[in-house]
Amino acid sequence: MPSILIVKTGTTEPAVVERHGDYDDWFLEALGPATVVAPFAGEGLPDVSNYDGVLVTGSPLSVRDEAPWMAALGRWCLGLDLPVFGVCFGHQVIGEALGGRVERNPLGGEMGTVVVDLTEAGRTDPLFAGLGSRFAVQQTHKDILVTPPNAERLAGNANTTWQAFRHGSVRCVQFHPELRAPYLRSLLEVRGIDALVQDDDAGPAILRNWKALL
Repeated sequence: MPSILIVKTGTTEPAVVERHGDYDDWFLEALGPATVVAPFAGEGLPDVSNYDGVLVTGSPLSVRDEAPWMAALGRWCLGLDLPVFGVCFGHQVIGEALGGRVERNPLGGEMGTVVVDLTEAGRTDPLFAGLGSRFAVQQTHKDILVTPPNAERLAGNANTTWQAFRHGSVRCVQFHPELRAPYLRSLLEVRGIDALVQDDDAGPAILRNWKALL
């Protein structure tokens, strides 16, 4: 079994944590045992020589908060010689390290279950094996990459052009493959957001595909 390091970049709403767990718990549920480190809470980033892959979670924080650990995390991810998977905030902080720019989406945020389309490159990337060219995923974000990173775009839609990208062994997605529908419903309810949430098969498949790359 591969050894995975989960870099936790924030904590979600307390009522959701109490009912369903936190960002790291959702990934542990999907991927199995892993080590968790939390730089947002002051924990240092470890040596990764004993790991097969690194995953960077989502966060309620914004890259535009510009806390020192954020840019440092993005640079650190790009210096690793192993597969890295950035999700939502992780996608954004790595995207900025690749020369992109994150800002509030002028078209508005994406909340709930949303359809994304793979690019030609995305349709052949093993991260999306078995999914077809269009599928539904879980979303909760207001910021996006408004300036393209130095990377290959893998997926997008009318709201968010950079839904997924890759750069070498780094792959990132704006959406949340770890979020099960009941967890997202609770999260949106706590935040007072009314959005359609449906079960999806793509998220679990993407996490299985990434784990198979390790």
